Amino acid sequence: MTKPPNDIESIYSAALTKTDKLEHEAYLNEACAGKPELRKRVEALLNAHDQAEQFLETPPPFVNAAPVEVAISESPGALIGRYKLLEKIGEGGMAVVYMAEQEQPIRRKVALKIIKLGMDTKQVIARFEAERQALALMDHPNIAKVLDAGATETGRPYFVMELVTGVSITEFCDKNMLSTKERLTLFIQVCNAVQHAHQKGIIHRDLKPTNIMVTQHEGQPVPKVIDFGIAKATNQRLTEKTLFTRYAHIIGTPAYMSPEQAELSDLDVDTRSDIYSLGVLIYELLTGTTPFSEEELRKAGYAEMTRIIREEEPLRPSTRLTQILAHTSPKIAYPKSKIENDLDWIVMKTLEKSRDRRYDNVSALALDVQRHLSDEPILARAPSTLYQLQKFLQRHRSQTVSGIIIGFLCIAIATVLSLRRWNDLKEAMVEAADHKSAMYRANLFLTQGRPGNALADLERLLSSEHVGADARRLHDRLMALARQNTAYYTTEIETDPDNLLHYLKRAQNHYYINEMDQVRRDMARYSDMLNPLQGTEAYDRYVKNLQSQQQETGFVFATPANLGPPVNTVYAQFGAHVSPDGLTLHFSDGGPWPADPAGYGGGDLWISTREDLESSWEAPRNLGSIVNSPYPDSFPSITPDGKALYFFSDRPDGLGEPDLYVSERSASDVPWGRPRNLGFGVNSATGDVYPHISADNLTLYYCSYRSGNGDIYVATRSSTEDSFGLAENIGSPVNTVDGEEGDPWISLNACLLFFTRCGRTGIDGIFLSRRESTQHPWSEPVNLGLPVCKGGVSGASFTADGKRFFFHGSHVGSFGNTDIWEARVLQALEGFFEQGKQGLGGIKGEM
Repeated sequence: MTKPPNDIESIYSAALTKTDKLEHEAYLNEACAGKPELRKRVEALLNAHDQAEQFLETPPPFVNAAPVEVAISESPGALIGRYKLLEKIGEGGMAVVYMAEQEQPIRRKVALKIIKLGMDTKQVIARFEAERQALALMDHPNIAKVLDAGATETGRPYFVMELVTGVSITEFCDKNMLSTKERLTLFIQVCNAVQHAHQKGIIHRDLKPTNIMVTQHEGQPVPKVIDFGIAKATNQRLTEKTLFTRYAHIIGTPAYMSPEQAELSDLDVDTRSDIYSLGVLIYELLTGTTPFSEEELRKAGYAEMTRIIREEEPLRPSTRLTQILAHTSPKIAYPKSKIENDLDWIVMKTLEKSRDRRYDNVSALALDVQRHLSDEPILARAPSTLYQLQKFLQRHRSQTVSGIIIGFLCIAIATVLSLRRWNDLKEAMVEAADHKSAMYRANLFLTQGRPGNALADLERLLSSEHVGADARRLHDRLMALARQNTAYYTTEIETDPDNLLHYLKRAQNHYYINEMDQVRRDMARYSDMLNPLQGTEAYDRYVKNLQSQQQETGFVFATPANLGPPVNTVYAQFGAHVSPDGLTLHFSDGGPWPADPAGYGGGDLWISTREDLESSWEAPRNLGSIVNSPYPDSFPSITPDGKALYFFSDRPDGLGEPDLYVSERSASDVPWGRPRNLGFGVNSATGDVYPHISADNLTLYYCSYRSGNGDIYVATRSSTEDSFGLAENIGSPVNTVDGEEGDPWISLNACLLFFTRCGRTGIDGIFLSRRESTQHPWSEPVNLGLPVCKGGVSGASFTADGKRFFFHGSHVGSFGNTDIWEARVLQALEGFFEQGKQGLGGIKGEM
C-alpha cells in the first residue's frame, strides 16, 4: 500500500531543497527505498516543476531585440500565437487583458494579458514577468491559474490565464444582499488563497475588491484572487530581470495600503501587509466603506494621505455603521449589532498600525473568523470569563433561561452606550487636536513674518469651541499689527517715494484689514514702478542687457508685474490662461493652503475681465457649480472661440487621480455645459494634468504620469466631432528621464512649445523648445531666464499677438503664496508678433 498523498508532498518538497545532484539522488534512494511506484510519482512531480521553471524563467526573445519601427496594435479578431482575441476586458497602467479563444489542443476561452504598446520598458517587463512567475508558482482553486506564456511577433510578452467571469467581491455581496455569515464565508476562502500565496513565498501587496472577483461554479460563489502585478517574493527572485522600486514611490492602492507600505522607509514589507489589506476588505464587506475613504485620502494630498494611513486610528466597524445609518440607507442588508464585539475586535486587530500587533499569519485570521461563525471564543482579545460565558450561551441557546438573556441584553446595551460615548469623546479629541495644531501653525506663521498664511488658518478657528478665544485674540493682534505696518510703510513712502517695495508691503497690510481700494492704488503704483518706461536711456540699457541674457531663446521680457488684488489673494492662484485679446483671464485657486472659501471645494476655476489692456482687472467670479465640484478643479485652457473649456479635476468619476475633462457650449455668451471626462486614450489610471488645447481644437497637449515621472503627451483628432486618439509621449529632448515636465503651451503655428521642467531640487523654470515645422523634431529646450525665471515659476500663456505673457509663481515680492504675473514681450522670434493676425484674425476673448 502506498503512503498517503501528504507523504508524497513531503518527499517532493524536501527533494526540491537538495541542490547537489548526488545528494538529491541519495535522498530519493533512501526516502523511496523498496517503493518504486512512490519514487516514480515523486520524480514525475519534480520533472513537472523543472519544466515550469524553465518555461517561465527563459528570457523572452524581445529583451535584446532591436526596436520595432512600426508598432502593431492588437484588436478583436487578431491572432496571438494560438489564441484569437475576442474582446478587451480590462486595462491597467502597463498591460491590457483580452478575452481570447484557444483552438488547440483543446477549445476553451481564456484571459490573455499583454504589455501595452509603448510600455515595454525594463521596469514594466520586470513587473510583468514577476506577475507571471508569481501566478505560476501557485495552484489554488481561489487563485487564477496561469496556463501559457509567450511573446508576440513584435517582442512584447504575454501570458494566458484562466478566464474569470464575474464581479468584484463587494459588488457581488451588495448586489445579492448577502448576510454577514455569507460574506464572511467568502472572506475565509479569500484568506485561504492569500495564505497559499504566502506559503509559496508571494506577497500580493495590492489586495482590494477589484482584484478579488467572484464567479459561479455549480451554483456556488467562488472568489478568485487576481492581478499579482506588484507582488513581491519573500525568499526568491521572481525574475532574473532587475526589479527596482524607486525611492519615495508608494506601491499599492492608498485606501487598502498598510502603514509600512505608506511609510517609504527602509522597513521591508512582509506578509502582514497583506493581512492589513484583508482587514480593510472585511471592514468594507461589513460596513460598505473603507476605514479611510478614497475621497478623504484624495482630498488630503500626498503627505497628509500617508500621515493618515500611518498615524490615524480608524473608527470601529460598528461605530462607522452607526454613522452611515444616521445619514443614508446602507448598501448592506444586516443590522449593526451583527458586527459588534467579535468582528470589531477581529477587524481592528488586522488594522493595527504596528504589524507586530496584527495576526501572525492569514490562517490565524481565517480561523478567528471561523470561530466567530461557530460561536467560539476568538483570539483577537483576551478570553475573559464573561466573554467565554457569552460564547457558551450562544452555543447552547436552547438551554439558556430567559433571565440570563435579559441580563446579557442589558450588558450589551450598556456596552453600546459606552462605545457611543467613547466615540463622541474621541471625535471631540481629534477636532481639538486639529484646531490646536492650526493655532500653533498660525502663531508660527506670525512669528516668521507670514501674516497672510496665519490669517488663512485663523479664519476657520474664530468660532471653534476649543481654541476660539485664543484664535480671536491672535486675529485681533494680527489686525493691530497690520494697521501698525500700514502706518509704518506710509511714513516710509513719504520719506522715500521711489522705493517700490514699500508700496507692495503697504498693499499687503491693507489687504489683511480688507481695505481693498487702498490695495488697488498701491498695487497700481507698484506695477508702474516695476516696469521701466520705454524710450528712455535707462530703458535702452535695460533692453540691451536682457538681449544679452536671452539671446538663446530669442525672447526679451520686461520685468513681470504682479496682477495684485482682486485677482491674487492670500490663497494660491495659478494656471493662468489669457484670451487672444488679453482682456479675459481664466485661472484656478487652491494649493498648499486652503482654497478660497467663496469656492465650491479644494480649488475652483475663476474668470476675471478688464475693459482694455491698461485697465485693472475686475473682481473674479467663480465659473459655478456646473463646472466646479467639491474636488480640486484646476488649470483651464479655452479655445479662442470660447466654446470649449479643458481642465483637470480630481472628482471621483474619473479613471485615475486626476483626469482631464472638457466643458462645452454653443456660444461664448451662454453657460458652460456639464464637464465630460475625455476617457481612455487620453486619461489613464495615473494622474493626467495641465491641458493646453490648440487653437483649432484638434490637438491636446498635457502632462501625464503614466510613464513614471511627469512627461508631456499629445493627443490628436481629425475633427471636433471625433474623440481624441491614443495619446503619445512627445519624447526627447523635451521629456527627460530624471526631470518632470508639464504646463505645456503651444504656439499658433505649433512650432514653439513652452513648458515647465522640475528637477530633483524643485522647479527649474519655464523652457522653450522649437521646431522648423510639424514634421521636424523638437530642439534642445532652453530656459527663458531672467527676469521671468526667478524663484518657482511655471505655466505659460500668451495673447494672440504674442506681446503679453502670463504665468504663475512665487517671485520675491509675491503678494500671496503663489500669484499670477504679467510680463510685456519686448522682443520675440521672427514672426511671433504677427502670428495672432495670421492665425486668429479678429477673434476676441470671452466677456
